Amino acid sequence: MPTQHLSSHKAMPEAEVTLRLAFWLLDQAGTAARAAVAIDGAHVRIKGYQHGDRWIEEKIVFDIQGFLAINGCQPIALIDEWRGTYERRAQHLELRSIHGFDVQVAVGGRFICAECKGSGQPSTQLSSAIGQVVVSASIRENEELWVAVPDTPKFDAAAKQIIANSPALARSGIRIALVGEAGVRVLN
Repeated sequence: MPTQHLSSHKAMPEAEVTLRLAFWLLDQAGTAARAAVAIDGAHVRIKGYQHGDRWIEEKIVFDIQGFLAINGCQPIALIDEWRGTYERRAQHLELRSIHGFDVQVAVGGRFICAECKGSGQPSTQLSSAIGQVVVSASIRENEELWVAVPDTPKFDAAAKQIIANSPALARSGIRIALVGEAGVRVLN
C-alpha cells in the first residue's frame, strides 16, 4: 500500500516546516505547554538591496503573520513585526531569531530539539539537518534529537534510504519527521 503523504506537493519553506512541527508537538504535549522556536528572518523576508548597478526588490519568502493568525496564534508580547510570544489554545509559542535548534518542546518527559529544513534537494537538506543536530546536541539525559523536512515523496524516499543505509543514525537516536499540512509522520 503506498504511503499517504501529509502535504500537498507545493514547496514548503523552512519557516512553515518549523511552525507546523512546533504546533504538532504542542498538541502532543497538551495544555499549558511551551515551545521555543527559532526562525531566521531571511526565511520570512529578504529585504531589498543594491547588487552592483541594479536594485533587487524585497521578497516575501513566507507570510508568517498570516500563517500564525490562520493557526490561532494570538500575539502576547511582540518585539517587532512577528518575533515574540504568542498564545495558541492555552499554549505558548516564543518566536526568536537565534542560533540553535529550530524547535524545542517538552513532551511527556522528553525534551525534543529539532532542526528543520524546507523544500530543496532532499538528501542535501536531510544531511545538512542531521549534521546541525549532531553539532548542536547537548548531554541532557532526556533530550531527543529530531530532523524535520516536508512530507513529499522525494523527502520520504531520501529519508528512508538514509535510515536503511546508516546504522550510525539508528544508534544516534536522531528521529526523522516528515511534516505536512495534515500533520507529522515520524519515520524512525
